[in-house]
Amino acid sequence: MRQKFLAILVVGLVAALGLGSAWAADKPILIGAPVPLTGPYASDGEQMKMALELAVAEKNAAGGLLGRKLELTLGDVGGLEAEKIKAVGERLVGAGANVIITGYDDGGVDTKVFGEYDMPYLHGNAMTLCTQPVAENLEKYGNVFQYTYNDKAYGMDADKYLFGLGQEMGWKEPNKKIAIIKVDYAYNIMPADEFAKLAAAKGYEVVVNETVPFGMAEWGPILSKIESADPAYVTFWHLDPTDAARFIQQFSEHFKDDGLNALVYMQYTPSIPEFIKLAGKSAEGVIWVGSAFGFGPKFEDYKKRWMAKFKTEPAGMYAEATRDAFDMWVAAVEKAGCVDCYPKVIENLRATVHKGLCADYKFDLRDQSILQTDEYMPLVWFQIQDGKNVKMRPAKYNEGGKYKLPPWIKK
Repeated sequence: MRQKFLAILVVGLVAALGLGSAWAADKPILIGAPVPLTGPYASDGEQMKMALELAVAEKNAAGGLLGRKLELTLGDVGGLEAEKIKAVGERLVGAGANVIITGYDDGGVDTKVFGEYDMPYLHGNAMTLCTQPVAENLEKYGNVFQYTYNDKAYGMDADKYLFGLGQEMGWKEPNKKIAIIKVDYAYNIMPADEFAKLAAAKGYEVVVNETVPFGMAEWGPILSKIESADPAYVTFWHLDPTDAARFIQQFSEHFKDDGLNALVYMQYTPSIPEFIKLAGKSAEGVIWVGSAFGFGPKFEDYKKRWMAKFKTEPAGMYAEATRDAFDMWVAAVEKAGCVDCYPKVIENLRATVHKGLCADYKFDLRDQSILQTDEYMPLVWFQIQDGKNVKMRPAKYNEGGKYKLPPWIKK
């Protein structure tokens, strides 16, 4: 039987005394937000926090939700350690949170932590580890929603599009060899392995396949292996922006004289605002893929409101996607007509079709992750050009640019 947090018991007691309606109307609706505010992902976490702060402020200014004010309570999950998400989860639930919303918090225990309770939990972890328990036991974990796709989508997408990019920049692959560098973390391992499997079926050979720990400072030995193997594609699957920046800096230095006739692909990490600041000019020409970013008139209006509040532009997908999650929850509550009638709210979330700031959202009812297609939550391809992330595909996201030959490829 699921645990019932203290606030529910208090509501029942007050209602029994005949005071429930007036008390509930005055009590704020609490949003719990477990986000990384310190550690390597803090720049992403700051965007999540700002997105929820703006959302709460705007909803309260418009009269609140069902006539009640919203209140945001944050919990810092640091470097995504399992023990921190457990502790933060217990604190937020103990405080009486009516919903848990995060950009990402952890990929190992979060579903089981928040799945023990009744309130909706909306996260963007993009991990099979988060959605598999839902698929296997929907009755127990039916309150858990992943408003992004599963991690393996990166591997499938890389196999589908990476090998065709050379034609767009006037480059011909010199061989069918691939280097794979992945950190020892499921979010990165699962798509990297999926990519290797699919690429092998097309006749490509993985000639370097390294699994590394977090905190790698010296990439020289792996770069030497890459130099010896001479692959046409160097793929980097690593969530930490500091490690990724060190890699591309040392890569650039290692191959600055003789070059390397290869494309460099990264999974997600350059979307973390800190990456380009750390990597600097070394990142020029890197191709990378992340989930959908702000796009279209709705986003442009949101950006103006964001800048009016924070005096800076939104940075990274979680500035928009976290707001989309908030808006989906609000719509589900308003349709239900009550915030703590959780089965009704969850039923409404499952039926969601939402046109958001960065994507259209529709949940896959098998595991309650978002469908991943060019129509729903597309994976967006970028190339770093002149120090900026330039959107390349899908076509509707293209910012008018074309892929450029990376500087380490010597003509």
